[in-house]
Amino acid sequence: MDRNRVTVCVLVALALGLAFAAGLAGGQSIESTVASGHTCEFPLTVEDNTGQQVEIQEEPQRVVALLPSVAQQIWEMDAEEKVVGMPVREWTSYLEGSQNRTHVLTFDDSVGLSVPDTETIVDLDPDLVLAPNEVPEDSITELRNAGLTVHYYERPSELDGLTDVMNRTGRLLGECEAADEAIGEMTETFELVESAVADEQRPRVFYDSGFGTTVTEGSLQHELLTTAGLENIAAGFESLQFDPEQVVAADPEWVITTEGGQLSSFPGYNGTTALQEDQIVRVDPNLFNQRGPRYADVVENLAETFHAEALATARDNDSTDDSGDDSVSENGTEDSADGDGTGLTVVAVLVALSTLVVVGRRRADR
Repeated sequence: MDRNRVTVCVLVALALGLAFAAGLAGGQSIESTVASGHTCEFPLTVEDNTGQQVEIQEEPQRVVALLPSVAQQIWEMDAEEKVVGMPVREWTSYLEGSQNRTHVLTFDDSVGLSVPDTETIVDLDPDLVLAPNEVPEDSITELRNAGLTVHYYERPSELDGLTDVMNRTGRLLGECEAADEAIGEMTETFELVESAVADEQRPRVFYDSGFGTTVTEGSLQHELLTTAGLENIAAGFESLQFDPEQVVAADPEWVITTEGGQLSSFPGYNGTTALQEDQIVRVDPNLFNQRGPRYADVVENLAETFHAEALATARDNDSTDDSGDDSVSENGTEDSADGDGTGLTVVAVLVALSTLVVVGRRRADR
């Protein structure tokens, strides 16, 4: 190999290496599935919460979601056309088109709960049934004995766990890229709100379900309140069934309850600051209680209510950051938009490629 060829090879390697480095510095990936660490390839075998090896031969086209939260995840991925069965009641009425699906639950008087309607689900002939572990395990056994493919998994116990759950759902449905996008939007909202309320004074609130229960530390709903910049007075309560005297003694500034719901009634409650000043905020019960990506809406709405000015400022700052406005350094050169040297790296790539052209031309002239 002559010297010119060696030079060309070196420059090609340099250009490719710099291009690759630019991609890494900019946080870019070839495919979103690479960024998330998950791939949408079939056949797929995964282990579920029961230790069962669940085999999915090809991308599911007919899916049954056994809880509203699962349906919510699928709608956020814009994959609702795959859903043939789900809970169809007021719990999912906010999901456009949900009323056109088949209701797959039936009320079991012996346990006082809605459980999967095995006969209805089997008749739907689904490729896959998605079931969080809130569903009785006996129902899962029935569905599997009927020959259906069921993935039974642990529900998220904290906001960070939503990412894993949505990644899993996307992978099982063959919707990895859509799952990445939904997770990105959800995460951005949480981060925006957290940055907005970080230095704000936290109003003291009490969540009243209307049934003598509240939310305590360790629950996802408690995390929603704290992420939105609120102080939950019931954080340290020993039980969801609250002691009325503790609530009165804590004297909440605000009460949060559900839309259309009734407040609890107990001595001294009307004397608290929240009720004396009629400071009551209502949240959508479906979004507040379903473990899904719409939690981001709940957090943003609460922050809008209690920290409107700080949230508006954070949005303005975020908008400015996203505008990609170039800045000029002291030596008169333009800094890269993301400030991590990516712009300089890209320039180096272009220089290397230009050199390739010059070398090629010189060789051609000889």
